[in-house]
Amino acid sequence: MLRKGEMMMSRWFAPQKLMNYAYMLGGTMLIAVGINSFFVPFSLVAGGMNGVSILLYRLFAISPDVSLFWSNFPLLLMSYFFIGKRYTLNTIVCSFLLPVCVRLMQAFPVYSGDPMLAALFGGIIAGLGIGLVFRGGSSTGGTGIPIQILHDYLKIPYGLGVIIVDGSVLMSAFIFLDFTTGLYSLIALACVSKAVDYVQTGGVSAKTCFIISNKSASLIDSLVKKDFGVTIVESRGAYSQEDKQMLVCTCPQKRVSELKETLKAEDKAAFCVIFDTKEVVGNRWESLDADSK
Repeated sequence: MLRKGEMMMSRWFAPQKLMNYAYMLGGTMLIAVGINSFFVPFSLVAGGMNGVSILLYRLFAISPDVSLFWSNFPLLLMSYFFIGKRYTLNTIVCSFLLPVCVRLMQAFPVYSGDPMLAALFGGIIAGLGIGLVFRGGSSTGGTGIPIQILHDYLKIPYGLGVIIVDGSVLMSAFIFLDFTTGLYSLIALACVSKAVDYVQTGGVSAKTCFIISNKSASLIDSLVKKDFGVTIVESRGAYSQEDKQMLVCTCPQKRVSELKETLKAEDKAAFCVIFDTKEVVGNRWESLDADSK
């Protein structure tokens, strides 16, 4: 019995678990700062249940922590019955921790200057907080639950689900408040999205290139000499039915010009597609173990 208890303690208080708890607590506190110090003073409805709580505060004087707390019950019940137990358990802690932090941090200094700065910095701070909660393996629930349900049962893509649900929340700022507040809310939501992406990807900016060349051997040699990582993928042209080698190369954004110059020097007739890469892990990049939960 003692050994079983020790095993449970070691599992719940493992270093990575403690780091996840720190992410969750720190992230939730940052979200609370964004709400109390920037969103509430300027009625910025930056999507999600946070935006709904601010709208209710503006229209009916219901404190954001109260609306966030009570909204958890129907949303978590929906999550349990429609999404599953595991998702609900991963969400429940931060769902109730957020209104507590919002209440406890109401004494935090409130920004009362330029609404544009409030939208920018409030969005960045709240977005960083949401990103940290995600890195901790949790979420604050909210509108993420109906978005997940729409995806699971109606096969609506996540991106479209976000537009439908969070877009409806944002539109309420234009309808029930005023056009200017709606525009500032839109800016805040964009900042939240960018900040979440930054935390999730670690700020790593990369490009991936697909290259098809008739001089692949010499091109590979030049790229490898310049320390580019290259993967060969056997492919076939749909029109010509000729077998070709497609080269896949992922590199930091600052080295794209160098790659293009190398390509031009080796084969000006080469076909190349370059696109943004959201996150890169493994090999020469960040280890997969770095974000293991």
